Amino acid sequence: MPTASSAPRFTGRDDIAAFAATSLEARLGGADILALLRQQAEQDGDAIAIRYLPEGVADGEEVVFSRRQLQAGIAGFAAQFTKLGLAPSDVIATLLPNGPGTIAASLAAVAVARLAPINLFLEQGQIEKLLHESGAKVVLVPKEAPAVLADVLNAIARSDRADGLAVIAIDTATLPAGTGDDPPSRDLSEIITVFHTGGTTGLPKFVPLTARNLAAGSIISCFGYGYTTDDRVLCAMPMFHVGGLFACSVFPLIGGSEVVVLGPLGYRGKGVVEALPSTIEKLDVSVVVGPPTIMAQLATRPPDRQRAKRLRLFINGAAALPRVLGEKLSAATGVWVVEPWGLTEATLAVTSGPRDGVNRQGSVGLPLPYCAVKAVRVDDAGRRIGDCAADEIGVLAIRGPMVFGGYLNRSVEQQPFFEDGWLDTGDLGRVDADGFVWVTGRAKELIKRGGHGIDPLMIEDALNAHPGVVLVAAIGKPDAYAGELPMAYVQLQAGAEIAPDVLLDFARSRILERAAVPKEIVILPKLPVTAIGKVYKQALKLDITQRVADAAVAEIISDRRVEAQPHALHGLEVHVQVPAQAVVLVREKLSAFAFRSNVTSKD
Repeated sequence: MPTASSAPRFTGRDDIAAFAATSLEARLGGADILALLRQQAEQDGDAIAIRYLPEGVADGEEVVFSRRQLQAGIAGFAAQFTKLGLAPSDVIATLLPNGPGTIAASLAAVAVARLAPINLFLEQGQIEKLLHESGAKVVLVPKEAPAVLADVLNAIARSDRADGLAVIAIDTATLPAGTGDDPPSRDLSEIITVFHTGGTTGLPKFVPLTARNLAAGSIISCFGYGYTTDDRVLCAMPMFHVGGLFACSVFPLIGGSEVVVLGPLGYRGKGVVEALPSTIEKLDVSVVVGPPTIMAQLATRPPDRQRAKRLRLFINGAAALPRVLGEKLSAATGVWVVEPWGLTEATLAVTSGPRDGVNRQGSVGLPLPYCAVKAVRVDDAGRRIGDCAADEIGVLAIRGPMVFGGYLNRSVEQQPFFEDGWLDTGDLGRVDADGFVWVTGRAKELIKRGGHGIDPLMIEDALNAHPGVVLVAAIGKPDAYAGELPMAYVQLQAGAEIAPDVLLDFARSRILERAAVPKEIVILPKLPVTAIGKVYKQALKLDITQRVADAAVAEIISDRRVEAQPHALHGLEVHVQVPAQAVVLVREKLSAFAFRSNVTSKD
């Protein structure tokens, strides 16, 4: 694995090809992520692995754990789990906040059985459902739950679902002092993690990742971001997600880096975001990973590079970063802002901008080593009918050793693979002549609220249950802070008269996930549909984008012309005409949104 002086350069496709010339098998040598971590501990066991800030800020308490202590913690938890008599195919679920104990317990679970992290910010009913559907035999909960989690965890402990389910409380803020041997490595073909995705209504999807998937993801990520022993990587993304647990924590640790964990709630913690520039400076953080909302905060209040001398990379994750915002943050700090692209089904490691080369802002970068990406044409049934030409928009398909083998609880017909074995990502995009990938839309139509994916089906199903509703289309409403907010367009039964507020209350009573409750409902006489009867959401997206853009421009000037139009490469574009003196102000105002805009003078 990399040392301080051995990080491979990443300037473009030639460096990717040179790295991939050595096979993944040769780089791994049969090692899984547990063995790769042990290798770092064997090189320097006293080096700091995890720096934990219980309050999430640099001015508070700080606890450090060495690589040797991390290995002992993993061994201690593994010994505890082994005594339960679990089979390798049994599931250990976790409902844990961020912390060194969470990292160690998760890795111990991977060593003994299958790890199934669950989003602890979901409603109680949803958590119970996921525990049941995952088939978990053990669930790990925090010994001292943060206030926002205490009620949910207490309810779970009292529920019928807990019957026959071993509930183990652990201290997530520290590591146990293990005295036994390191747990054995797993066979690379074995499933070791099961992440849930979607499924808030109906059957949840469970994404199984093998030891090889995650080992490949670590090698690919370490190349993409150049993790070395010189790095101090900030981790504040939730560890119930593959991004927070692996991409931001375990993968940098495998690269030899120190991981800084910002409290149990990460960016959700009180005062964490406000203190972030100071935290980066005082801890001399080198790599910051966060969603667009965090990048927006840092672009407005950037860390002082004279104090944050190590700072070399911002990694935007979870949702698309508006191009102007990325440029603003990079200009304010002199630091690269890369926007990788991936998905849980591929350990998040698919593409990234060249950290040592010339990035194309707005692109999600180049396919990383051992990864392949192409845009394909599909028919109305979703079947691949051919590959797209350069710059032609299609459905993005991927393949590589990081890609999973299929959902655990889905039939063959429900698996997201084309006939030739490439994974259908559900995203729309294009690949340019130089190999850079551009994501232009989401075929799956997930609503991205502050990095949190919301399935529009949960909103549509809830509103469709109302007897006065004929048709519902849930989409994302552009928002300058969260990226998108959930909203819905509704068509009522003939003669029905229902106020939007009544429908909002109805939806609120039926949607378990608070973040998914629509912020706005618009009632139309008739929803636009395609020739085959599908709701034409692009027309609705144009409508709400135009209304949001018009309202934003109206805050600056009344003399305006605003129109959202379809765009061949970017899905849509907002065209604005205002008097010459207002052009600069309007451009700055609209730059906060993710949609593309073109502001010109009407004079």
